[in-house]
Amino acid sequence: MTRPRRPVILKIGYLLMLPLLAATVGCPVFPADTPVEPLKKVETVTGRPYWLYVPSYYSADRNWPLVVTLHGTHGFDSSSAQIKEWKGLAEEHGLIVVAPTLRCVQGILPVIRGAWEEDLQTDERTVLAVIDEMSSQYKIDPEAILLTGFSAGGYPLYYIGLRNPTRFNMLIARSCNSDLGLFEGLDLTDDARKLPIMIFWGKDDPGIQKHCWQAYRWLRNHDCNARKKKVKGGHYRRPGRAYQYWRDHLPERHKR
Repeated sequence: MTRPRRPVILKIGYLLMLPLLAATVGCPVFPADTPVEPLKKVETVTGRPYWLYVPSYYSADRNWPLVVTLHGTHGFDSSSAQIKEWKGLAEEHGLIVVAPTLRCVQGILPVIRGAWEEDLQTDERTVLAVIDEMSSQYKIDPEAILLTGFSAGGYPLYYIGLRNPTRFNMLIARSCNSDLGLFEGLDLTDDARKLPIMIFWGKDDPGIQKHCWQAYRWLRNHDCNARKKKVKGGHYRRPGRAYQYWRDHLPERHKR
């Protein structure tokens, strides 16, 4: 089946809004210097690109935690931006990080529902295939895999994480969008309800606050293991804070 095409007017409107939104959205990237650089890869099953960071001291003599980080709206975030913001943490704390390139991330303009849901399914296949590829090429600890998203990366975060809860040991939403229709379409399992979920956002980020509250209320009303936190600042990425939340849920062998 041919994927529905987005109306041209949406694309034009998006381009016209880019300069204004780029000036107001608070999501700069501050990459740390690292001994090695991220690698751009192509996943062999789906053919989708992703970025990878492996610490300079990687060795196959032990298992390593894996971070899968999901970028926000195209034009304001990207998989390359995600890997740049995580690579310093990865080098410092001994994490392998992957940042897949996604299709479904649109947090600004309206979307065509059918096409968007198809993109979510495609992104799910991509993320799971990237994890499988990592597990075949590196010593990944299956009990230490984080799925985290920023901004519109919340859509695939909730969709993929709650549909595949045994693949992750935690979900972390960083100032994330949410969608009630997406949640209502999920068939929650006991594993999904037990999966630790952390939702946090900036107190000066009113546009995203309602999305975070919506996700938290829905998850708690469905007996999920969700927590929330409002922090200082606006629509910022905060990978370091995400790592601190995740660290509490890592097996003791990875706490360093």
